[in-house]
Amino acid sequence: MRIGKITENVLKRSVWKQIHNGRYKNGAAGYTDCACFGTNEIDTDARRNNNKENPSVNRNDFKGNEILSSVHTVTADVKHCGKYAVACACNNIFAGGGQPSQVLLSITLPKDCEEQVLRQIMKDAEAAAIYNGAEIAGGHTEVSEAVNHPLVTATAVGYKDVLDNKSISLSDKGKRQATDTTIKPPIKNAADYDIVVTKWIALSGCAMLSEDRKDKIIERYPSFIIDAGTSFGGMDYLSIKDDARIARENKAVCIHDVSSGGIFAALWELGQMTGCGMEVNLKAIPIRQESVEITDVFDVNPYFLASAGALLIATRDGSLMVDALEKEGIPSAIIGKLTSGNDRIIINEDETRFLDLPQSDEIHKIF
Repeated sequence: MRIGKITENVLKRSVWKQIHNGRYKNGAAGYTDCACFGTNEIDTDARRNNNKENPSVNRNDFKGNEILSSVHTVTADVKHCGKYAVACACNNIFAGGGQPSQVLLSITLPKDCEEQVLRQIMKDAEAAAIYNGAEIAGGHTEVSEAVNHPLVTATAVGYKDVLDNKSISLSDKGKRQATDTTIKPPIKNAADYDIVVTKWIALSGCAMLSEDRKDKIIERYPSFIIDAGTSFGGMDYLSIKDDARIARENKAVCIHDVSSGGIFAALWELGQMTGCGMEVNLKAIPIRQESVEITDVFDVNPYFLASAGALLIATRDGSLMVDALEKEGIPSAIIGKLTSGNDRIIINEDETRFLDLPQSDEIHKIF
């Protein structure tokens, strides 16, 4: 099989068909950012008294809140793998309409690994967890001959307030169904909905390249390009906690985290989540000029490159959503619209093509 995420066809044949959900109907829903595992039954007033600036207060007591879980593995041989694993796992919880509270880490190290590498992984993971209002709650660490570089998996666990949250969830058959205070009715006139993306694409991929392959970049570009790329690895870029909050507050009908496989993979998944087609203007997809130059150095396609930090939003009024995001300092752009058909079309000036099935992330060409 190819490097990176397994293909959609293999996923359907060998993963989803083997899962028979019973109690937890959203536990393994396809294309969703995280799984839902029922509700916490312990009753206190902690949630109501929660300080919005520090949502990570007592995690043992959220009666009626849905418990969410998400897993993300970083397989690339990058210096700050702990940061990216935790950031992406937490982003999935945010995109699912929740707040991450705890993170579990599984770390496998090669036999020749030095202790300082493990220390850096944990330092990065801890900082990412704290930024997102969570804490490292446990995990597993071992040394094995089965790997030749550190392999880090982060499992984020969080909650979703069923009283306050507005989102669309998927059943195990991939059909939308209303839950909690979901906007009703579900999408009927798909053409009425715009597609918005926050921040810029390719942020996390370019950060990895700048952090770990700066020697190659400096051969062609001045150091400020490396500095910019490295800055994309800051949690203010990588986290979508505010993006997702604003999207929900402004009645987004569907939100989806952009991560492995890049913006094209995320757009395909958005289409699968909503059951809609789409028309997307390639030129409207926001990308930093520094990212264009960094990806050019390594001959990788930024539209297939890891893009943690960007969020896809389907909304009835894209202009209002962009204004709401901009008011809180989050750049965003309308990149297209959903359509009532099945075609998923990318328009590049006079050229039109169909969106392909998700491809392997371009980062695997380098690491």
